[in-house]
Amino acid sequence: MALFPTPLATIHDRDHPHIMKQRMRGVTLATLVSLAATSIVLWHWQSPDVRQIVSQLGLDPRTAVPSVVVALVLMCVLFLGPLITSHLEGGCGWDVLKRVPSSLWNQPIYLRNYVVGPITEELVFRSCVVALWSASSLSMTMCVFVSPVIFGVAHVHRAVSLYVKGDALGRILLSTLLQLLYTTVFGWIAAGLFVRTRSVMGPIVAHIFCNLQGLPDFAKASQYPSYKYFIWLAFVVGLVGFLVLFEPMTRPGVFVPE
Repeated sequence: MALFPTPLATIHDRDHPHIMKQRMRGVTLATLVSLAATSIVLWHWQSPDVRQIVSQLGLDPRTAVPSVVVALVLMCVLFLGPLITSHLEGGCGWDVLKRVPSSLWNQPIYLRNYVVGPITEELVFRSCVVALWSASSLSMTMCVFVSPVIFGVAHVHRAVSLYVKGDALGRILLSTLLQLLYTTVFGWIAAGLFVRTRSVMGPIVAHIFCNLQGLPDFAKASQYPSYKYFIWLAFVVGLVGFLVLFEPMTRPGVFVPE
């Protein structure tokens, strides 16, 4: 549906309101078709047990809340440094949170980045892709570390839009490689959460959180000389804390039901 631009926009104007709305409708429909097709395949590959299929898709309500709690805690730990710099900039206040609902309603870019994008992408790349890969007897290592590469590559198409707009080739290449790396690393985290918590809700929340935070800006530490070393320490503690806490927090029987 995004292939039908308005006279004032082309399909490469990804931030044009009309194009965003068309793409959101299209991707929502594509996600529903993907879920239906995946369910049919799982039905034929395995026993026709609806509850088992729902569980494989990560849609079991019993694991939803624990998955969300685990994801939020781990993301807050991982982004400890950026959260501290956001607080220093005044970006974590209640006034900011109160503006979120109206921003989502009035600005399609917020709806795309923080609602439709995270939900549809996680349902496709985690619920569908990982479920099918695991059902085909591929190892969990393959599901967690290889499937996110597809997720990363799916974001490379933005390079075409940058090229059409006339951006320098070197800048396009650097931007694309950085985005490929960032999205692939996040894909590893999301796939790990999906496999370990058996729910897609945690990955969706983690996705929204990461979109809100954006790529960590390490240079911001230098903007606060009095807190510079404290901020750098927070970045390191956050990364180490995330790596240390991930396994025990996602272990079956601790927060997530066995």
